[in-house]
Amino acid sequence: MSQSVQVCLDSRQRVFALITAMAGMVETAVDESINAVLGGNVQLAQGVVQRESLVNQMEMHVDRAILARLAQRDLDAEDIRSMASILKINKDLERMGDLAANIARKVGEMAAYGASCKRSELQPMAIAVSHMCRKTLRALVRQDVVLAESARGDKALVHDYRNYVFGRIRERLGRGTPDPAADVTLLMASRSLEQIADHAANLADTLFFWMRPQSEDERVA
Repeated sequence: MSQSVQVCLDSRQRVFALITAMAGMVETAVDESINAVLGGNVQLAQGVVQRESLVNQMEMHVDRAILARLAQRDLDAEDIRSMASILKINKDLERMGDLAANIARKVGEMAAYGASCKRSELQPMAIAVSHMCRKTLRALVRQDVVLAESARGDKALVHDYRNYVFGRIRERLGRGTPDPAADVTLLMASRSLEQIADHAANLADTLFFWMRPQSEDERVA
């Protein structure tokens, strides 16, 4: 009996350890891609792209660990709720890692456009996205429902800054900008930032569902 309990505990701890490691990898990728795009750091961007496959591999490790956990007998409702939530979180993290790599790929293009690419216009949005991701991933690692709820509210600010970027690009295109390709690249980078925030918000929603106290009706159901 004690050996069976130990196996269950080990499989659960493995899932939590892997998803925590995944969160750390994605946070680093997002932060470095943002620093690279704002500073025009091609070398930093290349490092993010090169490590994209590691995030994808970690996603598969987490999935396998979750399946191994679900294969254990006599899981209670809390275990099933946790594993289902972490499975969704894992998908959002993997997508955030992919989007960070997409942003990093744009850094070389922006550098080639030089001054015609207004990278500084991304700064408010990029900082807001970085802050939102950091808050969300800290909530995951700490299993902090209050921090998760706070992160859910940051999405509106990101969208406000996105509207600012879109507005500036529309103004230039309306005036007949001399290098529309530079603005298209800027637009694509801002779109990836917005999608990272969307996945962070999804992740925060899942965390809130997973960790919030259940009502008496939910426990009975």
